Amino acid sequence: MVKNIKIGDWVRSYGSGIWRVHRILELSDFDIQSQSCKTRTIVFSSRFVNDSYKRSFSTECCDLAFVSHLDSDEKDELESFIENNPELVAKFDTYQPKRIDAIYNANVNIPSSGCTTDLEERLSSFQELNLEQLYNQLTKFKIGSSGTKGWTAQFISNNHECCEGKLLYSFSRILAF
Repeated sequence: MVKNIKIGDWVRSYGSGIWRVHRILELSDFDIQSQSCKTRTIVFSSRFVNDSYKRSFSTECCDLAFVSHLDSDEKDELESFIENNPELVAKFDTYQPKRIDAIYNANVNIPSSGCTTDLEERLSSFQELNLEQLYNQLTKFKIGSSGTKGWTAQFISNNHECCEGKLLYSFSRILAF
């Protein structure tokens, strides 16, 4: 089902309220479980008002599956509200959406030293890798763990930075639990 969502559209999104789309990201990213690339669309939007039509500026992103156009009654109600509240619309038009980072948490083996510093040092070179490259590096250096015991290495894609449809992650920190 093609939703034909475009930048600037007023929509319903994952969070409640009425949102305006400000960024769309088409990805063909690596899926670790299937060991293949899967396509998905991420929609970034800014909330204008909540369901009670009270100011509620915020930012979110979610999969396209959670986003839909307003129905005709909602469009009419929104158009009337916008016409009667030009100052709120002007404030919303100057609202700067917050950056949203993507996070990937990988299970990692606890080093024999039991020291997070050793592992952080090793992972500090894991910068701007797509998920497939990151997975392969963790496997190659026998850092990744498929077991339940271990630590978590957290990698961040700043503001969903991507290259050629793949998110780019950099090592951030070890969560020793």
